[in-house]
Amino acid sequence: KRVALAALAATIVRIAGQLCIPAGQQSVLEPSIFAQNGTMPAAFTVYGLLAYGLIAAMFLLVRDGIPGSGPVRGLKYGLSCCAVWVVYLWEPLPHVAPLDRITYPLADGAALLVMGLLCGVLLPARAAVRRTPLRLLPAAAVAVCFWAGRLVQYRVVGIYSAFEAQPVETLLWTALTGACVGLTMAWLRRAVAAHGRLRRAALLGLLLFGADLLLFNFFMPLVFDADIPDLLLRTLTDALAVTAGCLAFGEEGEER
Repeated sequence: KRVALAALAATIVRIAGQLCIPAGQQSVLEPSIFAQNGTMPAAFTVYGLLAYGLIAAMFLLVRDGIPGSGPVRGLKYGLSCCAVWVVYLWEPLPHVAPLDRITYPLADGAALLVMGLLCGVLLPARAAVRRTPLRLLPAAAVAVCFWAGRLVQYRVVGIYSAFEAQPVETLLWTALTGACVGLTMAWLRRAVAAHGRLRRAALLGLLLFGADLLLFNFFMPLVFDADIPDLLLRTLTDALAVTAGCLAFGEEGEER
């Protein structure tokens, strides 16, 4: 019930934010079936409750490893989610208008912060936290793996992107996103209690990053007639690349 309450609050904030976003004009993607038949508000609400509920539930995996009081822990978790969502919203894509890179991060960021705050208040941690240093070298490994995975997607697979029209901007975004994800995983790694390098990498890359990214990406088909196989492919490839990079996070004894 507490997770559901956090999800409900985040969904309400996100819908309110959506209502404040000016209607944009783009001719690249067709509107989704939900937009065409008028059911998008209902679909958005149901999916929002599901997505924010699952993200809120993942807070339980890391709450005991985040330093600070309950609300501070929740806000820190919400900020880690914000970092990934916002940088992905800045991705150069043919259908994205310049204003969208400001309005959507504000709307999504507000919803995630509210969700995080309520998670911290409603789902308090059970123990004090021993602070550990942030490891930058493994974070760089995550960034390199992400960049390599994206380069394969652009040059070999040919995913939906602006790479052909805007190669410099796309590669700069890839470098920025890799660095942001790497630092976020390095921060979350300190809060993860899983034992074993492979298990920890899977928890970080496939769940805390991959599941979060999957839930983020599938807001898009609610609005546009998106290419679902392409969306699944890019999500899975990014998650696997980040997971491979997270293998650089060794055991506690190895990192000291």
